[in-house]
Parts: sequence; structure tokens; C-alpha cells
Amino acid sequence: MLQLFAPPLPTLLAAGRNTFDIGQSHLNRNNIGVFDLLVVTKGQLFMGEDYRKYKVGRGNALILYPDRHHYSISPCDEVTDFFWFHFVSSKGWQDLTISKPFPNEERAAEDCGNFLSESPFGITLPKYCKVSNPEAAELLCSKIISSENESIYSREWQRQILFQQLLQELSNHMHLANSLPAFAVAEKAAVYLRKNYAKKVTYESLGRALKFHPNHIARCMIQSFGCTPIEYVNKIRIDQAKILLVSTDWNIDRISESSGFTQSAYFSRIFKRLEHLTPNQFRKQYVGKVPMNKS
Repeated sequence: MLQLFAPPLPTLLAAGRNTFDIGQSHLNRNNIGVFDLLVVTKGQLFMGEDYRKYKVGRGNALILYPDRHHYSISPCDEVTDFFWFHFVSSKGWQDLTISKPFPNEERAAEDCGNFLSESPFGITLPKYCKVSNPEAAELLCSKIISSENESIYSREWQRQILFQQLLQELSNHMHLANSLPAFAVAEKAAVYLRKNYAKKVTYESLGRALKFHPNHIARCMIQSFGCTPIEYVNKIRIDQAKILLVSTDWNIDRISESSGFTQSAYFSRIFKRLEHLTPNQFRKQYVGKVPMNKS
């Protein structure tokens, strides 16, 4: 498993389709600086990356890392068709077999000074897998290649959209749940918290909703997201409060309640801890006095 950090989304740089005859093999390359995604539609490739070896047959996909040595461990023993895609993840990535999943504070997106800031998230992909829907994946691959012939004004946009759909196809949630159960639990908790941030959320209610022990859910979220469920939902609530502070004239008590906080004093304390400003100080940055009409 690997995880790409976003935003921005991974960017496709180049794509193509190759046919290898019997006896042909993939290039031997080292530290090429981009990911190389291989999707085999006929035959099989015999690939190595550092000390690991992979047999990539029909309906299989393999992502080769940008900082590793990859090579052919054996020539093709039958005619082999495959698509290849070179892409980058500008926010970085990590191999989940050697490091814990995603966000800690160091991975947070930089605040560009806007009252709405980007929320970092991880795109978790299998490094090597049997594609759950090979027909759909092959169709997407073909569309990406054929989009090379479209008008220059729409081609690149279309290619990037199709490539994101291909990555989504690879990140099939059932596969992820089987491969990384802690991440699957954390993701379910995150979905529940995003939907219910305006309500009172306790560890007990979260446990009942997900049918897991609250301590297990907390451990999964800390391992996957670097924060507890309460820290996670409070960040969502503060983001909502920031929108209300800038877009309404509501008082602090009403904003606090609408954002899911039961006590405005607690809301103000959490707000200052995360934003380093009080709610009123934050509002004054963006909401000025309305000029008087002169008539």
C-alpha cells in the first residue's frame, strides 16, 4: 500500500500503450523521479523493484516508486499488452508498509492566508493488485490514451479527470478494508463525524454508530490521521465556525451552537488554540464596517 498526499491531486505527466513480443522486457531504470503505473491487459510482465519481485498478469496493476530501482526479472513468455502512466504527487507520498498512514501536523496543507484553508487528505492505493473491475479500468486507460488526439484546449483537462477516475478505480474500498483495517475504521469514523459535527458527539455514540469499541476507534484514528475523534470533529466545527464568522452577523453564542459546540467558552478556547486568534479577532480580519450611503 502507498499513500499520496493531497491537495493538489496527483498529476499525470505522460501515458502510453505498449505491446511486447516474446523475449522483450521492460527497461531497467533507477530513481526516475516519477511514479510508473503499469496496467496489463494481455500476457504478463515480470518486474522487480529493489528486492521485491512481481508477476503482473492480465487484469493486474503495479505502481513502481519514483525513488527505487525497477527492472525486468525475466523477458515476456507471451505477447503482452499493457498501459503505462507516469505521474507525480507534488505534496509527497509514503509507503504504508514502512510508515504509518497520513496526516500529522507536518503534512498539513500550508495556510495561504484565506479564511478557508485546504484540508489535507490521503489517497491510499494498492502498490500491486488485481483490479476489481478490469473492464472499467481498461476503458479508462484507453480513453486517457485517445484523449491525446483531442483539441489542445480540452485535452489536458480531460486527461487529468480520466486519470483521477483510474486511480479511484484502483483504490477500491473493499480492497482497502481488507488490506488496511485500521484505516478503514478511521475512515468510517471520519465520515460519521463530518455528517454529525453539529450534534453532540461522544465516544459512546460514535462506538454505537460504528459498532466498534470507542477505544479501538480512537486508536485507529490516531494511527491513521494523527488525532483523536474529538480533535478531528473539533477541527471540522472550527472550519464551519470560520465560515459563519465571515458570512453572517450572528453573535458568538449562536455561531458556537450552530457549529456543534455546547458551550461558547469551550468554543472560544478551541478556536484560539487552533487559529491563534479569538473568534472576534478572526472576524475583524475579514469583516469591515459597511460604508454609509450618502444621498
